[in-house]
Amino acid sequence: MSEAASVALNRCMSALSQAVEEYPLYMPVIVAAQLLHLKPEALRASIEQGRCPFGFCWQLGDRTSYKIPTITLVQWFTNGHSLSP
Repeated sequence: MSEAASVALNRCMSALSQAVEEYPLYMPVIVAAQLLHLKPEALRASIEQGRCPFGFCWQLGDRTSYKIPTITLVQWFTNGHSLSP
C-alpha cells in the first residue's frame, strides 16, 4: 500500500474512532454520512430503500425516523476488523 493510501486510511479510521467515542450507541445520520462522504439525504434514501445494511427507519404518520446502531456501522465499515488505527 502506498504511503498516501496508508495516510488516507489512517485518517478515515481515526474519524470513525472519534465518532464512536462521541456516539457509542447510535450514530446520527449526518455523522455517518460524513464518514461515508455522502449527503445525509442520500444515506436516508438508501436506508428507506432497504439498501443500507447498517441502518433502518420507520414511519409514524407523515414522519420518518432513522436509526444507525454504532456497532453495526463499525462492523460494516471495518468488515469486522479492529478499529484501532
